[in-house]
Amino acid sequence: MYGRGTCDTKGGLAAMMHALKLLADARPRRVATVVLVAAVDEEYSFRGVVKFLEKAIKAQGAVVAEPTSLDTVIASKGVLRLRMRALGRTAHSSKPHLGINAVAKMAKVVAAMEEKFGAIFEKRRHPVLGCPTINVGLIRGGVQVNQVPDSCIIEVDRRLLPGETRESAIGEIEGLIAELRLGDPELEVKIDPPLLEDYPLETAPTERIVQTVSRISQEAAGRCRLAGVPYGSDASKLARAGIPSLILGPGNIDQAHAADEFVELDQVALAAEIYTRSILEF
Repeated sequence: MYGRGTCDTKGGLAAMMHALKLLADARPRRVATVVLVAAVDEEYSFRGVVKFLEKAIKAQGAVVAEPTSLDTVIASKGVLRLRMRALGRTAHSSKPHLGINAVAKMAKVVAAMEEKFGAIFEKRRHPVLGCPTINVGLIRGGVQVNQVPDSCIIEVDRRLLPGETRESAIGEIEGLIAELRLGDPELEVKIDPPLLEDYPLETAPTERIVQTVSRISQEAAGRCRLAGVPYGSDASKLARAGIPSLILGPGNIDQAHAADEFVELDQVALAAEIYTRSILEF
């Protein structure tokens, strides 16, 4: 089925709703208590799942229906988004020596982050998530071409591994800036409070929810792969609240947000079977 959101995550929601409909119709004598959460704002500031967690509902496991091609995902990277500002001094472009070019100063920082962090992160490898990453996704500086810019702003996306924190990630950047200042005392860069912070997910394979879903996936789909993904989801917030969580859903994340987004209906049906049986056997 083609359409915006079919893969991320209407297909998964449809499969979960169908699973609950099957259970409601069958009326099994013994079944776990189930709460279906269709949380909004998962892509931006997580207000849906945060509001749900305010209810302080106790749960022994959670399955989040992000598209995983029906792999059982037990780890995901966190994210820290930062805005950084290089400060300079304006002057006329005919006499640039009278100013401090904030764009040039920020260029030093960007180049140093690319060079230094790439080598450091390559040595910091997670078994299923690989390496942490850093990406400068936005840069703004200057007012007009005949003026030395006194300000340059970048926005940085830093993907975190389990064990990394906001403090450790920002500390690494601050340390890099301090090193650069040793050779360039005029370099002045400020880091604003985080624009966005999400936590990494790491659920032990021995957790009951992982064991149950893995076994049923193997039986229903003929395969079961415990995996990690670089993107975030509501699972990390649920896990941080003490609910062992995993991610499993129909569709491939590569199709998410695409102009020709789609989900395979066979996977939606198979996901509904996995959800139904997992609820019955949990």
